[in-house]
Amino acid sequence: MTAFVIVMLPLLLSLGYWQVQRGALKRHLENQYLEKLTELPKPISSNAMSQPFQALKLTGRYQPETFLVDNQVSNGKTGYWVFQVFDDTSIGPVLINRGFIASTTRDQLPPVPIPKEPLALVATVWPELGLIPAWGPQEWSNDWPKRIQRVNIARMAAAAATWPAELRLEAGQPSVLDPAPFASRLSDDKHRGYAATWFGLAVALLLGYLFLGFSTAATRQGAQDDNLGDD
Repeated sequence: MTAFVIVMLPLLLSLGYWQVQRGALKRHLENQYLEKLTELPKPISSNAMSQPFQALKLTGRYQPETFLVDNQVSNGKTGYWVFQVFDDTSIGPVLINRGFIASTTRDQLPPVPIPKEPLALVATVWPELGLIPAWGPQEWSNDWPKRIQRVNIARMAAAAATWPAELRLEAGQPSVLDPAPFASRLSDDKHRGYAATWFGLAVALLLGYLFLGFSTAATRQGAQDDNLGDD
C-alpha cells in the first residue's frame, strides 16, 4: 500500500497541476482573443502568422491536399473537420480550417467541394491548445485526402509543405463549411473541474492511507494487549 501511494500520489498531484496550468493558458488566450476582436484584418505575413487570433487577409487558390479530422460532432451530426491547403499569392501554402462537414457513413469519405477560382479570404490565426492523448502510432495514408484522428498542425504542415499554423475561417467567408467554433473552446471551466477531481482523488488517497495506517496500528496494539492479558 505504501508503494502504491508513493507512485499514485505524485501522479495525481501532477495531473491536477497540469490542469491548473491548462486553465491558466485558456484564460490568457481568452484575453488575447478579446483584445484582437477590435482589430481590423491585416495583410498576411510571416510575423502576423505567429500572432494568435490575428485576422489575416489572403488571396489565392485552394489546392487538392486536404485533411479530414475524424470522429467529430457538430450540432448533433457526426463528420469531419476539413483542413485544406490554400496557396496564398504572397506567403505561399497555408492550412485553412474550412469547418465541419457531415458524413453518414465511414465506408467512404464525404466529397468536399473545392472552389476552382481565386478567392479573397479573411482567416484567423488559431493557437494550438495541446494535442489530445493518442494510444499507439497514428498512421497516415500516402494519398489525398488524408483521414486523420486528431489535429497535429506540425505534422500536417510537414506533410503538405505549408506554414505550421491553423487559419480558421469565420461564418460568411467564401468556401467556409459549417464554421469551426471560436471563443467557446477557450473556457477554463472544464480544466478547473478536472483539477478539482485529480486533487480530490489525491486527498482521498492520502486520507485512506492514513486511516488504514492508524487502523492497522490500533489492531496490532489491541492484539498485543490481548496477548499480554492472556500471559
